[in-house]
Amino acid sequence: MASARSLVAKANNTNVGSLILMTLVLGSCVANGEDLDARRGLAAVAGNPTVFDITKNGAVGNGATDSSKAFLNTWLQVCASPVPATLLVPKGDFLAGPVIFAGPCKSKVTVEVQGTIIAPPSGYPTPEWFLFEHVDNVVLTGPGTFHGKGEAVWKADGCGKKLNCNLPPTSLKFRNILNLDISGISSVNAKAFHMFLVKTKNVNVQNIKITAPAESPNTDGIHLSNAVNVHIADSLIATGDDCISVGRGSTNVTVERVTCGPGHGLSVGSLGKYPNEENVAGIHFKNCIMKDTDNGLRIKSWGGSSPSTAVDITFEDITMTNVKNPIIIDQNYGSRGGDSKVAISNVLFKNVRGTTITKDEVQIMCSKSVPCKGVSVVDVELNFVGDKGGHPSASGGLVGALCDNANVIFGGKLSFPLPK
Repeated sequence: MASARSLVAKANNTNVGSLILMTLVLGSCVANGEDLDARRGLAAVAGNPTVFDITKNGAVGNGATDSSKAFLNTWLQVCASPVPATLLVPKGDFLAGPVIFAGPCKSKVTVEVQGTIIAPPSGYPTPEWFLFEHVDNVVLTGPGTFHGKGEAVWKADGCGKKLNCNLPPTSLKFRNILNLDISGISSVNAKAFHMFLVKTKNVNVQNIKITAPAESPNTDGIHLSNAVNVHIADSLIATGDDCISVGRGSTNVTVERVTCGPGHGLSVGSLGKYPNEENVAGIHFKNCIMKDTDNGLRIKSWGGSSPSTAVDITFEDITMTNVKNPIIIDQNYGSRGGDSKVAISNVLFKNVRGTTITKDEVQIMCSKSVPCKGVSVVDVELNFVGDKGGHPSASGGLVGALCDNANVIFGGKLSFPLPK
């Protein structure tokens, strides 16, 4: 296997597409499993030989010069380091991408972003802007910013709820990673998803900020797929789609002290979109704040799905302000037709307080084929402050809870009439 030094030398005469391929075949090492809480702040130590500054490899922070080669060359140095090393993005505006940071690496790697990284408007051979894959023990830290420049492509995007659609690139994707720590960064105006965790285990995300306009399409804040042991905390997500969406195969996920809004709420799903999806279990949202969101606490699955299960899901201690559709299970999501075969059970909505602009505070609309089991709604007190939403009852009035194909237990203090 070629050494990191020889690969870097070749990189100087290679285009970006070849560099991406080159990082994928860098396999001269095996992660050593060092503690994620090991040394931090290496970049602050002047002359530290384990800190690799992208500007030393030709990156220019003027917002106009393509610095993609410098990012990739620097990654090769960091990944080949026999001791924990840091890739430093100093203050400045760096145009770069797409970039793939691939392993395995010899030791723990840190990417410290102090400046702003700017996405080019086009030229993406893969559906990611920054991709981390096959790397164990990764730290991504701020206080810098990833600016996706999504405003340049949003008007052309028409995906909506289409089953088959090619989304613009995700800003930050993490795939096949064991032990990942993300903190302090900001993601602005992603072209599509801001952050995507797929086939990733042992993840800690905290103190991050994700922002995009409310009308920006498909700009999910954090999306999970086959993600295991994930903790997301103390963050602000204000975007145009789900603040957090927990997808297929994800288990043992905790989200706490997250402020969401605008956006489409905190979601489990959509589930059942693809054949033979893996089960979802152990998803817990607690102590979160929601402001001006189009949905509140939501579980959603597609009709006509393959059989799977979604169990042990809790939404607890949630504060809402001007939220539409505060509590909703929707098993008719999308436009495919047919009954959903995602079996939903053991779901708790507890201690939800604040204001809503929808009179139907609770909507539990489950599948005829696999009715929801063990759904509890306890201590939900929401004041109606608007005139939007609501479904007519047989008498022509408005009801506070709708339930279909579901075994729902209501308890505690409730601010709405129970369904008959």
